[in-house]
Amino acid sequence: MFAAGRTCTFAVTFVAAFACLLCAHTAQADMSLDRSILTFDADGSPRQDVEITNTGSENLYLETEILRVSEPGTDAETRERVLDPDAIDLLVTPARLIVPPGARRLLRIVNLGEPADVDRIYRINVRPVVGELEADTTAVKVVIAYQLLVILRPPDPQPNLVWERNGRQITFTNEGNSNVLLFNGAQCPPDGGDCIELNRAQRLYAGNSWTFDLPLDAAVEFTTGIGQRNVRQRFN
Repeated sequence: MFAAGRTCTFAVTFVAAFACLLCAHTAQADMSLDRSILTFDADGSPRQDVEITNTGSENLYLETEILRVSEPGTDAETRERVLDPDAIDLLVTPARLIVPPGARRLLRIVNLGEPADVDRIYRINVRPVVGELEADTTAVKVVIAYQLLVILRPPDPQPNLVWERNGRQITFTNEGNSNVLLFNGAQCPPDGGDCIELNRAQRLYAGNSWTFDLPLDAAVEFTTGIGQRNVRQRFN
């Protein structure tokens, strides 16, 4: 049931209620982040910042939470919220912040842990805190949360991407100790013609496999992203 506002008349049917919602006032604080993935190299800086911008017309109240990811990229993946700050290798500060309209604030992420043998994966939720609305008309508050991917790489990150073809099916497996991103896939007919773009992208963490069907029984190309380095590769 939707409450009626000044410009909406009360009705018990869903259609009328939906019409009331359409003419309701919408309150929104718009948030944008300058990036969503952070990679910490073992020999790099232990600190990185994410810039948060409020493009809306009201204050943006934010809170953060850290999730430890186990068995990333598999069916057994779990994301556990870390409540004890002393039990984690990652520091996010401030945990709560206010971003005024038109302003920018920095969220600082610090890697406190010792490098492991394989990637350690975390997620950070950046979530608006919604307060009560005060409006003369029916009000709907729209909020959008963001989630950051944080990758802590080992001292010698070496993805080892292997593949196996079976006709039009291909399987990629990462047998290394660090993740690799496959994107911008394409297949070109061997006898000429237009290439087919594959609308597929996948991040393969250590030990992950990815199997899918191809439109052609031909070689396939992907751009592989390893850290900050992108390489175009051909897989026959």
